[in-house]
Amino acid sequence: MNSLPPSITRTVRKDNTIWYEGNRYSVPLGTYDGTDKQVSIQVTEMGRLAIRDLDSGQLLAEHPLATGNGQLVQNTNHKRDRTKGIAAYIQTVAEAFPDPTAASPFLNEIYNRKPRYIRDQLQLIQRALEPAEPDAVTKALGYCIKHRLYRATDFADAVEHYKRPRPPEIPSEAPLKLLSDQDQSKRKVKPQIREFDAYKAILTGGQR
Repeated sequence: MNSLPPSITRTVRKDNTIWYEGNRYSVPLGTYDGTDKQVSIQVTEMGRLAIRDLDSGQLLAEHPLATGNGQLVQNTNHKRDRTKGIAAYIQTVAEAFPDPTAASPFLNEIYNRKPRYIRDQLQLIQRALEPAEPDAVTKALGYCIKHRLYRATDFADAVEHYKRPRPPEIPSEAPLKLLSDQDQSKRKVKPQIREFDAYKAILTGGQR
């Protein structure tokens, strides 16, 4: 069996199938996203049709080649709605944050951008949350939302940044106290002045 080059593409239909040589082959429910989504197809050395995500290269489906025309080749697992349970999973992860109400929109935005990889994204976020202090998590979440960073790796990196111990603050030196700040009455005090004969007597061992 000759292999097709991986550059051959097909458009995902509304029923989550693609056409190839007069037959339809299924892809997982939810692959069709309302756009003219393209996938790459290739006939493997084993004579099976491999269907991959065009952007990531992820294997979406693999089917035996149909022997006739007009057939539907379908994996029964592809009929299951894989989005069921995702909402509950997102809620579970959100509740691990100090502020679940702030975390939920963040996690849902990740889901909207990477629906096919949401489980991997949520698992990575969970691993980042486990050893982190609440303050580091809150700061990391705020940073990602502010800078529109909606990837689990970005969040994990931010958590690591805020987990690092900060260097101790060096206390500032006490300000110099100028003479002008002293009690003005002390500046008027004059040292005691002795007569020269007194010093002469001390030096000669005599008495005044």
